[in-house]
Amino acid sequence: MSKQIIDSESRVPVFGFRSGKSWKMVIAVLYYALAGFIFVTSVINEFRYYRFEPIDVILVIIKYVFIFVFLFSPLIFLSDFKYTYNIPLFRNKERSKSAIGLIIVLGICYMMMQLNIYVGSNLYKSSVKEYTLKNTAQAVAPYEKKIDSDKLKVLLSNLQVAKGYKVEVATDNKFKNPLVKGDYKKSLITIKSPKLVNQKKLFVRAKSYGTVNKKIIEGDWSDVKEVKIIQPKKKTDQTTEQVTTKKKDKKK
Repeated sequence: MSKQIIDSESRVPVFGFRSGKSWKMVIAVLYYALAGFIFVTSVINEFRYYRFEPIDVILVIIKYVFIFVFLFSPLIFLSDFKYTYNIPLFRNKERSKSAIGLIIVLGICYMMMQLNIYVGSNLYKSSVKEYTLKNTAQAVAPYEKKIDSDKLKVLLSNLQVAKGYKVEVATDNKFKNPLVKGDYKKSLITIKSPKLVNQKKLFVRAKSYGTVNKKIIEGDWSDVKEVKIIQPKKKTDQTTEQVTTKKKDKKK
């Protein structure tokens, strides 16, 4: 007898309908109807009552792919469709091998569903957020500053999970006695303080922080960056220019 089953016109290759026995077909119809009802209502309820971020939508789609395979595994693997003859453990249609294959498929689907549910859970998201806050290096890029100005612009690397940024400005790169300490919500900030005026050297550092399960999590301080101080033009140069222009005017 050939391993490949040749279907007659009256034979349905779907698992539960192959034998043509009424009681088997009734059980198959009830099972497939119940599986379809569970699958459809679960999808509708999930997308109707929950709000997702883009990554969550992908995770939900993957989860329901495995749920579909789990619920309809008898239809997919035990039916007499052509592709099933290329799948190990299902190609010979032996009951023992098919049972082992089905157990393996169900086990893989169950593990993948549980893994997907965990990845989409608040526990996993909180742990990822905490890890990101602690281990993402902050970058600081101070703008040039005039020596007589009391303002300093600083650009920080934007971290989406961060609630804010703590910034310090000091005259020494060890930050023993910071001149200015600030808490900012944006990555592009302007620090304003009279203490910044006429300082010949300034250094800046920053760190991100956020809230995870009502607990404040802070990252490490960034690398210290020195601010380029712009000195004003010397007065002697200005007076020389003024004298020169006056002489030219007299000659005219």
